[in-house]
Amino acid sequence: MSLEIWEHNGEYYCLLSTYVKGDEAWYFELSEALPTPDSWQGPRLPGTPSLTAAAHDPDVDKPPYVFAGNGESIPFEVLTRFVNRVAELLSENRA
Repeated sequence: MSLEIWEHNGEYYCLLSTYVKGDEAWYFELSEALPTPDSWQGPRLPGTPSLTAAAHDPDVDKPPYVFAGNGESIPFEVLTRFVNRVAELLSENRA
């Protein structure tokens, strides 16, 4: 599992990547990055996912999919960064 956090126009977002062995798939979640209870500018934790992307191993006969969870709007630049980073992570893990 890995967590990446970045700032866009004063808002913080995160990408949580997890491989689930039983599903033979990578799951990628995009969410707002929330401050920890004891820190405003310090460490941040993932909020409720806005988008979840799943990509199964090549030998699993299931297509990738994206699920939009909570109906909130996502800046296009944040969506683009999420999609590009997911593509990079998948190519790194399948090489």
